[in-house]
Amino acid sequence: MTEDRHKLGEVLREAREAKGADLARVERETKIRERYLSALERGEYRELPGAVYTKGFLRNYAAYLGLDPEYLIDLYRLETATGASDRPSVPRPPRPISVRRRRTFVVTPGAVAAAILTILVGAFVAWLGYEFVNFARTPELRITDPAGDVSAHTGETITLRGMTAANATVTVSGLPENPSTTADAEGAFEITVGLLPGSNEIHLVARDPVTNRSSEEFIRRVNVVSDAGASPSAGATSITLSAPEDGATAIGRLTVSGTAEPMTEISIAAELESAAGPSFAVVDGNGAAVELTPTPPTAPAPLEITATETGAFSGELSLAPGTWIIAATGPNGPSTTRQVTIGAAPGVRAIVSIDGGETYLEAAEDGMAVAGISGQVVPAGDRIDLEAERTIRIRAGNAGAVRLTVNGIVVGPMGSSGEVVTWEITRRDS
Repeated sequence: MTEDRHKLGEVLREAREAKGADLARVERETKIRERYLSALERGEYRELPGAVYTKGFLRNYAAYLGLDPEYLIDLYRLETATGASDRPSVPRPPRPISVRRRRTFVVTPGAVAAAILTILVGAFVAWLGYEFVNFARTPELRITDPAGDVSAHTGETITLRGMTAANATVTVSGLPENPSTTADAEGAFEITVGLLPGSNEIHLVARDPVTNRSSEEFIRRVNVVSDAGASPSAGATSITLSAPEDGATAIGRLTVSGTAEPMTEISIAAELESAAGPSFAVVDGNGAAVELTPTPPTAPAPLEITATETGAFSGELSLAPGTWIIAATGPNGPSTTRQVTIGAAPGVRAIVSIDGGETYLEAAEDGMAVAGISGQVVPAGDRIDLEAERTIRIRAGNAGAVRLTVNGIVVGPMGSSGEVVTWEITRRDS
């Protein structure tokens, strides 16, 4: 049985070598002195401090190597007991323990270096992200003085102040002389420009020296009047329209806004230049096309507005499809005009006005009967609003009393008094 005499040492040595660790490393990581580890592997138990300590060493060493501590202690007992050579060998093979003890965290120079490297890499990535965002950002440009367009300026020059990117170059265009300036380290700037009599449009752009990117163009409008506060026509009111632009298009309601002298009474009127053709087709109950003779739309009543204390004004006009001339006029003229085109809204919208007597009525929107209306007798004076994505169908028992306005176009009566008429109104494909 002498071949089993130092089997404990062989088990320990083979497990350590399989782990790829030398005795010095095991000492550092288990806190068991190297000479005790060597004595265990060599079977020199007399060099160990005692059975109690040795069993403790074996438990810690077993946890480190992933072995069953009870198995190792059994080997130790067999090899240290009197007459151990006459005892049979241990029947159980070495096996990993089912649950390993948690290893003590050991701070090594390599772990410290890895942690520092991870922190440095993370900081570098964050810096790169910050620089990329800043580089890709379009510089901001704001004009703080004057706060808005100036409708009545009496000087030959004006000074504009604002904020942009630090040290950015601010350039003016749109004037006979176009100066430039550089913002300070906080991004503040001011620039003085020369003006011409009448309306001036000052275009400003800021260029960031760091990213070499330009801001969006900023426009400030300044109207220069004489020292007496009047335009070339004595007593005339100067009006600047910021919306709509000349040649603009809109649907239904048109916003008109601009600046004038503070508290000025302004009249905004619309004049029809040309009516739009129908954006829909009509067929009768037999499928035959109905020839329409629409009435040209009438202009709405002028919109009367008072400019605010800062000179700003804004209002809305409801206009039928067509081309219109919009005129904004002060109490002493002259008018500021814009040409705009009003288009029809999507779908089909019909206003049914009952005028001249009651009528039996059926109405459907995209094939669905309109509840509360369809199949009813509608009294004179009623107005019904219908709306569909594609088709509106109307059947009137007294067609002369039913007047239609479709997509803003006045169509007129559906037929004669007492006549039964069916119309199907369909949106034309654009």
